[in-house]
Amino acid sequence: MLRLPYGSNAGSEQSAVLKAALLFLLVILSASSHADPERRVPLSVEERAYLAQLGPVTVAPDPDWKPFEYIEADGSFTGIAADLLDLIAERLGIEFNYVVPSDWDEAIALSRSGQVLVLPFLNQTPAREEWLIFTEPLFVDPNVFITREEHPFIADARSLDERVMVLPSGTAIEERVRRDFPNLRIVTVPSERDVFRMLEERKADLTLRSLAVSAYTIRSEGWFNLRINGQAPQQYENRLRMGVLETEPMLRDILNKGIATITPQEREQIANRHINITVIQPFDYTYVLRIVAGILLVVSLVLLWNYRLRQLNRALAESERSKAVLLANLPGMAYKCRFDEKWTMQFVSEGCRELTGYEPQMLVNNREVAFVDLIDPAYRDYCAQSWAEARETAQPAKLEYPINTADGKQKWVFEQGVVLEDARTGTFIEGLIIDITSRKQVENLRYHESTHDELTQLFNRRYMMRRLEDVLKRHVIDRSKFSVAMIDVDHFKRINDRHGHPAGDLVLREMAGILKRGFREQDLVGRYGGEEFIVIAVKVNREQTHRLFERLLEMIRNHQFEYEGQSINVTISAGIVNSEEPGLDFKLASMISLADRRLYEAKAGGRDRFSSFDMDAPGAE
Repeated sequence: MLRLPYGSNAGSEQSAVLKAALLFLLVILSASSHADPERRVPLSVEERAYLAQLGPVTVAPDPDWKPFEYIEADGSFTGIAADLLDLIAERLGIEFNYVVPSDWDEAIALSRSGQVLVLPFLNQTPAREEWLIFTEPLFVDPNVFITREEHPFIADARSLDERVMVLPSGTAIEERVRRDFPNLRIVTVPSERDVFRMLEERKADLTLRSLAVSAYTIRSEGWFNLRINGQAPQQYENRLRMGVLETEPMLRDILNKGIATITPQEREQIANRHINITVIQPFDYTYVLRIVAGILLVVSLVLLWNYRLRQLNRALAESERSKAVLLANLPGMAYKCRFDEKWTMQFVSEGCRELTGYEPQMLVNNREVAFVDLIDPAYRDYCAQSWAEARETAQPAKLEYPINTADGKQKWVFEQGVVLEDARTGTFIEGLIIDITSRKQVENLRYHESTHDELTQLFNRRYMMRRLEDVLKRHVIDRSKFSVAMIDVDHFKRINDRHGHPAGDLVLREMAGILKRGFREQDLVGRYGGEEFIVIAVKVNREQTHRLFERLLEMIRNHQFEYEGQSINVTISAGIVNSEEPGLDFKLASMISLADRRLYEAKAGGRDRFSSFDMDAPGAE
């Protein structure tokens, strides 16, 4: 359950005092800081001579480790690591020359052979210490267990017997997992994306990956049935460093000088840039009052201020870590809104812009547009009902629905949130909305392929049998009327033999179009197999069914079937069963068998006709 922080509504006088005190605190903190992150790092004469002799520092990044480091289509190096290295290069006055490998294994090989001096973003392990020395950490990121959503929470991975864990090949974490968790069966795949696909396809039970990488990959691929399901022990924390050839200790020391200038705020800004999330911190007036009290003591007791300053630095470091955890798990648009008809937004995150095309401030308090106006009108009642049920049951709501964006396009979104009550502000909702358009497109395509015939684009036999079973069950309950018919193209083999199979395919496609036009929207038309079709007409008696088929026969007689300039004579025969007939058992197999038997009666009677129970009907045989 996502809870978003929000500020207090204290009186203006108290707010003014607190803001002034906070400004005073920031001035003192700034004055007490000796680091200027924009200043060029001073290097000794010896270090500058060494760098001049060394030339451009060759670096081999991982080409596919989003969002940390990867190679764009144009060959440029990008990601969190790339931005951090740009800061270091600027402040040290050095040049990094990026050598692009085909994969991480090749990057390792280039480093071991001495063809590159630096690997930019990796964990320090005993195996890598055989040829590398390491800088101070550039970036700290925890590792977490990722599973499908139905997997139980992982409190201790040592209790998981015979589970399959999937990992990218050649990673440092593989060495540790094989050592610490002999109860798991480890399989490796070439890339991070392959890891998550293995989980998605149930070919593996879990993985242990970076929190930032996991959140980025799950979001970008739309794999929202995967979830973070437990945090690894602290020793599995990713302390990502630069690995330097052991022959170049002076280069390692110079790089450390550049790393020391990077502030926590700069690391956070870089992470925000690549994960595209802005986290809004709560404004805790109680905490600020405690800081103000500390500031007043600083005026008279310098030593006590230094002690408080060290405490504050530790708190800020922990805050940065907590924010990083939230940031890495916050794709899409986080929001807080009133429980009203317009879902009036009180807060929306920066993800609003990418999701809806509107600036966040446009939605707040319905300033320019209300969120309800973005929801597809056909789904507004569904959304209102879902949230009403969530409020009544005190359970989180999960919804999927389309929205209309600022540029007139439609997106499918997944929304999850919770209804909360506040004595002062009333009922409100806090939640998260994620773009699932790509996933929906894939689902719709797969559903269409599973229910439709590829050649004719009619429903396929399996789908038609399921729907006929539904019609039979409904008839037993409410005696609703229906007809089912088997249809066969007459002398179809002769068409194939005389004109070729492409001509036969054309006849089947055009026949499918005539059948769809010849029946009503509520009727079901499908391809049974080969040149046979099946029709389920609902809410019709025998006379109405006969009129439908008489019209169909006339439409086919009047249609010009042509292939490569040659006219093809096409007729059909049909066998019909109607629910009003006496003696029917309304079982699927017997209904199909009876319709099929009447189809062959129509063929035996001369073709280009239909056969049904009522032999006196016009046109029936």
